[in-house]
Amino acid sequence: MSTYGRGLYVLDDITPLEQTDAKTSDAAMHLFTPRSAFRWSQRGRATLNFSLKSAPHGQAHVQILDSDGKTVRDLRTDARAGLNRVNWDLRYDPPRLIAMRTTPPENPHIWEEPRFRGQDTRPVTHWGLEPAQVGPIVTPGKYTAKLTVDGQSATQPIEILRDPRVSTSVADIDLSVKLQLRLRDDISAAADMVNAIEVMRKQLEDVTKAYRTDRSKEALVKQVADMDKKLFDVESRLLEPAQMTSDDKYFQQAYRVYMNLIWLNGEVGPGAGDVLGGADFPPTDTSVNVMETIEKDLNGAKAAYKDLIERDVPAFNRSLGGAITPLTSR
Repeated sequence: MSTYGRGLYVLDDITPLEQTDAKTSDAAMHLFTPRSAFRWSQRGRATLNFSLKSAPHGQAHVQILDSDGKTVRDLRTDARAGLNRVNWDLRYDPPRLIAMRTTPPENPHIWEEPRFRGQDTRPVTHWGLEPAQVGPIVTPGKYTAKLTVDGQSATQPIEILRDPRVSTSVADIDLSVKLQLRLRDDISAAADMVNAIEVMRKQLEDVTKAYRTDRSKEALVKQVADMDKKLFDVESRLLEPAQMTSDDKYFQQAYRVYMNLIWLNGEVGPGAGDVLGGADFPPTDTSVNVMETIEKDLNGAKAAYKDLIERDVPAFNRSLGGAITPLTSR
């Protein structure tokens, strides 16, 4: 639509106009049948439109389900009376990421920096990392969009079409998606362990700050330091200490499990840094072999973490006899 002046408006989806009638206008909630979407490896999108007779009490919940009824993506959005729109980037839910809580020795004033001031957590930062911190783009095929608002639900089918410029078979694309999902789940597993350790180490950090100048608490502070080292030793198997500074200037250590998984995810899927990514192609044998090597390190860290949670943490809590609040990973 042109204003014949300086304005130009593009109506990229007039589905609601085409499908609106008296029945949809009077409905308390209506999910319009979405158009098919192409599986572009860059900036792909499916548009989901719905109308509400009145403003909802809570957020609208949109789920994308695969042919087996399993959730591919969970989307939540504020909604209002009238027409609403949600965009799905054709991706699965992303992995859970690390949230640092402790103060790195290299930068004791990190929480005073403007970027982290007033926050309880901070991310792992690295140039070019962000594009790889996502879930994979779905395989071409048929899916279901499910809308839930104030306890009422509606569903509509949605088809994702293959990119006509890509000659890779759907079966090969599916192999890539499955490897990326495996990577996503491993990233989440590594992040969950680091995050649990960070919660406990933050508790110990606060105890140390409270008693570091109290000579009557020297034995307690020593116990705390010993326990913190045990926690740190397991944490550093998953994430190199250089990345715990949340500073792009520290690249002096080889990557460990968490970063290796994210970088491999970028190579196999969406790209990262200077790597374009291979979302439109099957995974290479090298990628699979590298994945298996990283998973061996991940499994070793999982075993060490299990010992930590089941043996070392309970023993530490018992030894203190209530002198401080017992360690907990939540």
